[in-house]
Amino acid sequence: MIKSCLILETQLTKKRVFPFYAKMIIGRQSTNDIPLPDRTVSKRHAVIGRVRGQAVVKDLDSRNGTFVNGQKLEKAILASGDRLKVGSVTLRFFQEDETSQGEAAESPTTSQCVQRLGKCLVEAGIVDEMTLLGALGEEKKSPTIDQLLIGLGLLDDDNIARALARQLRFPFISLKEREIPPQVTSLVTAEVATTHVIVPVELAGGKLVVAMAAPLDSSAIQVLRMVTGMSIEVAVASRQDILEAIVRYYPAAFLDQTLDGAPDLDEVTVDMEYLGEGNE
Repeated sequence: MIKSCLILETQLTKKRVFPFYAKMIIGRQSTNDIPLPDRTVSKRHAVIGRVRGQAVVKDLDSRNGTFVNGQKLEKAILASGDRLKVGSVTLRFFQEDETSQGEAAESPTTSQCVQRLGKCLVEAGIVDEMTLLGALGEEKKSPTIDQLLIGLGLLDDDNIARALARQLRFPFISLKEREIPPQVTSLVTAEVATTHVIVPVELAGGKLVVAMAAPLDSSAIQVLRMVTGMSIEVAVASRQDILEAIVRYYPAAFLDQTLDGAPDLDEVTVDMEYLGEGNE
């Protein structure tokens, strides 16, 4: 469950909402947790993390400094609504109010938090009021923060997977820039990969690490143990990431399935370079 996030108020990237996890690096490099492609932002500008339950931001010796509500600071505790400025880029920190233990998810406090998040999104120019009202709906039960962001199309597959990994205490893995060795992919058949939507990632300490969109799928894990004869370690990846990896590493099986008239796994972009096609 997402309880806090950073909202990008500067219109810099298509992605404008970043759910906040235990530790996130903010900077110009695309590999950062919050990548901000702006020349005033350092490659690794600042880090935001949790210390004793509080959100803390720390400057990483950036060129242009890190500011909280207009004040330049090396380290600061963030409160909901604070504006964080890195270089010339502004983000607003949002955090759900703490509720008493055992309080229902649809409590008035949670409803107020969702309303405040919606107001932040409107003020940042990310959504308009009519769109927000449509996402909130007319029902008495208020959506959760996750449901609101999904309804507004602001929570992409990666964010959902990261939130799931965080909630279930599984590691999150991105497959976009990872090269998986053939000796690893060969351990799992194309049929198992496509049926259960999984991708083997690496061998670590005698265990096979697999990326799954549904990490609690015990039947898939049992099948993997049987076909590989190995212990399985689960990491979470977005479904789209896994589907694209299946197309990349098992192209023949994907084409056979499509040509035989079987339902497609999902809509994915097929990179013809990996299918061996070309005008040579």
